[in-house]
Amino acid sequence: MTDLTRRAALALAAAAGPVAWTASSATTTAAGSTADSGATWRRLPDVPANTTDWHDAIPVGEPFWTQLGLAGPIAGAHVDHLIVAGGANFPEPALTATRANTLGKVYWNDAFVYDRRTQRWRDAGRLPDAVGYTATLSTGDGVLVIGGEGYRGGPSGTLQRPAEKFADVYHLRWDARRERLDRTDLPPLPRPMSYAVAGIVDGVVYVAEGADFVALDLDRPDRGWTALPRWPGDPRTVAVGAAQDGRFFLLSGRAQHADKSWTFYRDAYAYSPRHRAWERIADLPWCVTAGLAHAVGRTGLVVAGGDKDIDRWNLIEHHVALRNAAPPGSAEWQRHNDVVTWIYDHHTGFNGELLRYDTRRDRWTVDGWFPGPPPATTPAVNWDGDLVVASGEVGPGIRTPRVWQASF
Repeated sequence: MTDLTRRAALALAAAAGPVAWTASSATTTAAGSTADSGATWRRLPDVPANTTDWHDAIPVGEPFWTQLGLAGPIAGAHVDHLIVAGGANFPEPALTATRANTLGKVYWNDAFVYDRRTQRWRDAGRLPDAVGYTATLSTGDGVLVIGGEGYRGGPSGTLQRPAEKFADVYHLRWDARRERLDRTDLPPLPRPMSYAVAGIVDGVVYVAEGADFVALDLDRPDRGWTALPRWPGDPRTVAVGAAQDGRFFLLSGRAQHADKSWTFYRDAYAYSPRHRAWERIADLPWCVTAGLAHAVGRTGLVVAGGDKDIDRWNLIEHHVALRNAAPPGSAEWQRHNDVVTWIYDHHTGFNGELLRYDTRRDRWTVDGWFPGPPPATTPAVNWDGDLVVASGEVGPGIRTPRVWQASF
């Protein structure tokens, strides 16, 4: 670290105090007694390395090159195939979000397919665009991909140009006979959005992001998207969403306000298409921002990963704000950047506990632990009832190539 010992960094961090934030409810409530997990986990082969050699700063093809992992990948299952495509990471050697680099966060368009019969991955070519942070759902028609952000035409990085938000909606399917990914376009979203969450109830896909809640009848896509009433809570992003028991569930998330303060939410809502109405359900015991949710049985909803460490987030945001206010490259800029770097380097990970919600009892309980480094910013893949967690983020700027499968 530049002119700053770890002890000094800690002292600076402790003295600064967090940026103002509000929570939708207190975050110290216990989630009930910890239960033995109802899941049996196994590890699948890691996602293969990206192969698009598009910039000299990225050592694609070098002997040490491997898959770093991808945040916000397209991930979903169709019949016997698991599709993982797109996503974003920091691929320059030893360089992350707080260290000077050439490209910034890189968005990819590589695609991979895992065949559960052969238990092997294969290269599935390239998407037309580099994209991450979509909402994805596994359906009988293929992997439904909704929105996202990135770059038209192929990979690029955020230090080269800003990422663009997309309104694209389409199905991806692996054609095993022709050995290619097929794409079928659907009507675009009413507006571009990334970090959206989605679920399907009775053939209708529901999508929530920001202050918007919209729906598309997948049996009659020609009718287009319908705007629906928003949940009776604040707008939010990076939330968690899923469908279960005939309802669409919206959980947690976060929001930044005009004064730059943040709210981390642990409130939760259920939308009933039958009654065309929202209902507030039991609050989560803690925030699960950027986590994932998977329907289990007829009345269970399992939530994994996500971030509940509000104090750490606010501390990072505080020093990022001070760094950005200082002249670039100045001693003051470097001082606060070093603090942020130190916090990132010693990040202790995301939520390890698995939460289970009972839709009939309106109750949350702890149901075991995630078997590896807990993920954020990766979708829950429903593969014939099993939960598959493919890649994702395990710390700021840090990804994992691991793939986990759970049977409940």
